[in-house]
Amino acid sequence: MTRRRFLKLTGAGSAAALLPVSPWLSLARPMHGTGERESAPSIPGGWRRYSSRTHLDARMHLGGIGTGNFQIGPDGRLTTWQIFNTYRRIPFNPLPFDGVIPFYFCVRAGRVTKLLQTADGPDWPRVPEIEMTAEYPLATLRYLDDDLPVNLELTAYTPFKPLDAEFSSMPLAIFNFRIHNPRPTAATVSLAGMLANPIGYAAEGKIDGNSHPKLGGNVNERIQESDIQGVFMRAEPGRKATLDRPVSIFVFRNLHRLLTPPPDRPANLHVEVLGGPSDLPVDLKSPAAAVLWIDDPERDLPEKTLHRFRMFVEEGGTLVFSGGRMPLLQLYAELTGGHAGRRTEPRDEILFEDFENGYGNWQVEGQWHSSKRPSKSAQQPVSGFVGNEYADSYAPDDSNVGKLTSKPFTIVRDFIHFRIGGGSYSDTAIRLLVDGKVVRTASGRNEEKLLPMVWNVRDLAGRTARIEIVDHRKGSWGHVNVDHIVFSDDSGKAELIAILDELLPVWFSGFREVARRSDNRVQLELADAQLKEGAERMTPEAAPQMIWHKLGRGRVALVCGQLLNPDLADQVPLRQRAYETLCSLIGANYARATGQAPEDLGFGTVALATSVGKTSTLLHFEDWSTAWEQFSRSGRFEDAGEQASRPTVEGKTVLGALATTVAVPPGETVEVPFFFGWHYPNQYSFTNYAFIGSYYATLWEDARAVVVDAVKRYETLRAETEQFRKTFYDSTLPYWLLDCLTANAGIIRHNGVVFRTADGNVFAWEGSYRSCDPTCTHVWGYEQTMARLFPDLERVMRRIDFKHQQRQDGGINNRLELPLADHPAGERPFTDGHASCILKAYREALNSSDDSFFIEYWPHVKRAMEYLIQRDIKASNGSEPTGVLQDEQWNTYDQALHGVTPFLSGYYLAALRASEEWAERVGDAAGATRFRSIFERGRNKLMELCWNGEYFQQYLPDYRTRTKELGPACMADQLIGQWWAHQLGLGYLLPRAAVVSALRSIYRYCFKPDLADHDWRGQRRFAGPGDGGLINCTWPREGRPASTMNYSDEIWTGVEYQVAAHMMYEGLIDEGLTIAKAARDRYDGVPRPPVQRNPWSEYEAGGHYARAMSSWSLLLALSGWEYDGPRRKLSFAPRCTPSDFRSAFVAPEAWGTLRQSRKENVQRNEITVVRGALPLAQLTLAADGTVESVKVEYSGETSGIEPDFDRQTLRVSFPEGFTVKAGQTLAVEMAVRGMRSG
Repeated sequence: MTRRRFLKLTGAGSAAALLPVSPWLSLARPMHGTGERESAPSIPGGWRRYSSRTHLDARMHLGGIGTGNFQIGPDGRLTTWQIFNTYRRIPFNPLPFDGVIPFYFCVRAGRVTKLLQTADGPDWPRVPEIEMTAEYPLATLRYLDDDLPVNLELTAYTPFKPLDAEFSSMPLAIFNFRIHNPRPTAATVSLAGMLANPIGYAAEGKIDGNSHPKLGGNVNERIQESDIQGVFMRAEPGRKATLDRPVSIFVFRNLHRLLTPPPDRPANLHVEVLGGPSDLPVDLKSPAAAVLWIDDPERDLPEKTLHRFRMFVEEGGTLVFSGGRMPLLQLYAELTGGHAGRRTEPRDEILFEDFENGYGNWQVEGQWHSSKRPSKSAQQPVSGFVGNEYADSYAPDDSNVGKLTSKPFTIVRDFIHFRIGGGSYSDTAIRLLVDGKVVRTASGRNEEKLLPMVWNVRDLAGRTARIEIVDHRKGSWGHVNVDHIVFSDDSGKAELIAILDELLPVWFSGFREVARRSDNRVQLELADAQLKEGAERMTPEAAPQMIWHKLGRGRVALVCGQLLNPDLADQVPLRQRAYETLCSLIGANYARATGQAPEDLGFGTVALATSVGKTSTLLHFEDWSTAWEQFSRSGRFEDAGEQASRPTVEGKTVLGALATTVAVPPGETVEVPFFFGWHYPNQYSFTNYAFIGSYYATLWEDARAVVVDAVKRYETLRAETEQFRKTFYDSTLPYWLLDCLTANAGIIRHNGVVFRTADGNVFAWEGSYRSCDPTCTHVWGYEQTMARLFPDLERVMRRIDFKHQQRQDGGINNRLELPLADHPAGERPFTDGHASCILKAYREALNSSDDSFFIEYWPHVKRAMEYLIQRDIKASNGSEPTGVLQDEQWNTYDQALHGVTPFLSGYYLAALRASEEWAERVGDAAGATRFRSIFERGRNKLMELCWNGEYFQQYLPDYRTRTKELGPACMADQLIGQWWAHQLGLGYLLPRAAVVSALRSIYRYCFKPDLADHDWRGQRRFAGPGDGGLINCTWPREGRPASTMNYSDEIWTGVEYQVAAHMMYEGLIDEGLTIAKAARDRYDGVPRPPVQRNPWSEYEAGGHYARAMSSWSLLLALSGWEYDGPRRKLSFAPRCTPSDFRSAFVAPEAWGTLRQSRKENVQRNEITVVRGALPLAQLTLAADGTVESVKVEYSGETSGIEPDFDRQTLRVSFPEGFTVKAGQTLAVEMAVRGMRSG
């Protein structure tokens, strides 16, 4: 590093820092990931620095709650654009970025012009290196370039403020550039933002220059309001489709994407996706106006369905077959050989093999199931076989491989019948070999049901053959099941052949792919085609050839290929073309939609603005070089002064640019903010495609309104965001831990996880990119962060739990559907998720300012508690509950556990305690007594059945004969109920000694500092060699069953933080910090397998996974924070460095800083409110020794409040209405005899 660059990095010689607290001024520590790690996890460390050369996985997302996002990284690129409500899925590794909007920042200083990113973008001179630090929600990039005569850095953020959801929900990114001039003469510096108008794009592929098939009608307009200058980007709405008469098109599920947004059909075109053959339209009022479009009909389509097809056609409907595979028609070709009416007197069938006597007639390689399968097998139930036995390579599991080879035989019948199940792969198959070559092959469908299949071997008559049953595959569905191999002259499909003979307009012996069009449609050629009498060929515009004929009052058309690739049925232009073709078959005139649909996901607005310096705009241009040449020449654009550009032609967009120039005096620093806003109101349900909208879009008219609002409120937006950062990071807690808390707080603002519909309701996926159906009770049973930072949003989620999702029996279903149904949606109540709803509701009630939540929700909570009690009673076959659960208990491991588990019965105990406390609050003494009685029974029962002297294990005596159970496992999650209880002040559910012993066992048996030798057993890998982690389950006492609970060998950060925080509650500080730090160290930004190492995106089922928000409990545990809002009672007792402790707190209506110091037998505790107000009736503090005297100060003055105290506990009672207000500090100072100084 040159001396000059070092001076830039440290700010030496600067009159002012480039940030209020610049992370570039004191970077004495080595870069994380490239230098030494901290010697102890409890020692606060310095900033993580992310380099453009080594930390390319580090990408912090920008965007507000429910607004959509894009990311910024140390290479300066703006990537992963997800502002369009599209949620494209991104694999774990490698990482292909999602949507990309061409958006570049450039600088001109002196005679030097540079692109401010180190990778991608136009081929312009660029800065050679960037370093980034980030304290969410702010990311700061330092541009390291010896050519630049100034020091330049960028701080990018979206406004954030705890307890203010709307403030934190702006569809906005602020790019605040800071220019420091270290020279003795003034510097003139220009900055420019250049971007393509993306309206219509919606993250499908990439915008190539100014071209993309979904663009067109794009317009740039000038923003000019007071000192605000900028570019507003929109698009003209296109022409809607029209149809001259009503038409109905019916399709099956493989074409369900036809219904995806936008709603692009005219009102008189009805498109319906049928659930199955039984849903075929009957009694149509106008069958002549109906089209039944069957794409890729499956070969097992029932004959009765084909009969219904024929009835539909005979009544006047039009039936269309199309596809790239058409298995049913391939079967027809195989069975008929391209000839109609072939009929011969069948010879007797020959049973070649039924496996009832084992494998004696076969050459056996590898392991195959014997006649009696072990009952402990993890294989799902097998069906569809004939008799009692069948060939099965699942022996003992999917890791087995092998082959069965038959004796040679002569083909003496026209058909070979068999039944097959198992994997759908070419290497889990049954094969027919002639002369050693495979001439026929078939596989299962990734299901255990054996389905009938048939080979036409008429062309092989008289040849010598063998049959092979092969399993050459390991892993999921790596097995094959075969039974009942029969040689016959009867195809077994006579009725099918007869119906298709009648329906199809042509005979053929097969087909082959001859072309694949640019839109990925397959074109087929029929072999030995013979048109039937009256059949005709036709070739519609831009469609494959068709052959059709009349049948009854209707017609049947066979498309030689695909009308539309089903995977692309969400592409408006492609499905519009298909509608046009189908409508033309019945004589209807369909005029395709053109241009952009206002209802489309990608139809919205964006804007870029600034209010500093001498600005200029280049409102429209087509080539990036135009803007670069102008800017690099003078630092300005040749502004023509027009107010708007003309709409672009189809497939093209317009580019726009904004520049500003400032003078920077010697030794001074100048700030230049750019404001980028967006507004995409069209959001649709993922399941039924109903419009649900976006809440943020109801707050601003468009993106112009967003940036104008942001500029006007800039000082407030900046100050409040910076105040949160400053307050939160001004702490004695380890820096990596603070990073952990804020990084995972960012999950709240990833629209792929938390989103708000236009009506204000709050929903959430498990992980980004729509991982599983919302809102999953069991995964969100770990989350604590949003409940503390934005309790109003969390209360909305509880309303949905209890007022939409609660069933008549009190159970709360595990997932919901959108829009909200008038009945509970989802599968069933998951035991952990249901219990967590009770605990979450109690948390929200405590985290409120009054008793209204307690009162309103008690009837719902009582019913929910009763639901678990009734399950307990039913499973115990008695009239009284036992206090433990032992029925079928579905849970977050995506399966049911049985017997008594500490994991789920511990949840039950915690729910009983919360319900007891709740009942006492609302005056339900009988309920409180009942819940207490059941709790005490359950606590004793759990100890009796599950305590093994070291940790808690599952009680299920016959676990070895079952599938997917735990047995004597040491489960990391075994004490999650106690974790919840500590956060809610519910006391111990189980004896403390046993709890601590179990936690020590979890640390001893489940935590590995290096996972290099960990056996993942085919499960998902979220860590690799050199990483430490906490394994979900281990079996230190042996007894691991052949079939274990799902995900047992995986590592989940949400579980790691839960366990770590619980350890901290129990005083196991070093162990808890070690586990939590190992989790965070895995996400250091340095790319390596097996997952992306993004510090702001911890993986499980998708990135930004919600379970990781259990991390907030680390702060609660270490600070000892407990607050009862309705009773205004607060206690805090730091467990980490109690002699010098400082951390942030967030209460229901206030946030600020807690402090505790101990020095020379004096303990001082301070509560400083930064924002809001903290009502207090009582404050409880813990002292390390005997309290002898106490002094209470408020706002720097001694108070007359007289506290009560015993030997080691201090309780201060305050007068009615006492409140610590913003900017004020409450201090309690006590003299303590015998206090330790450590």
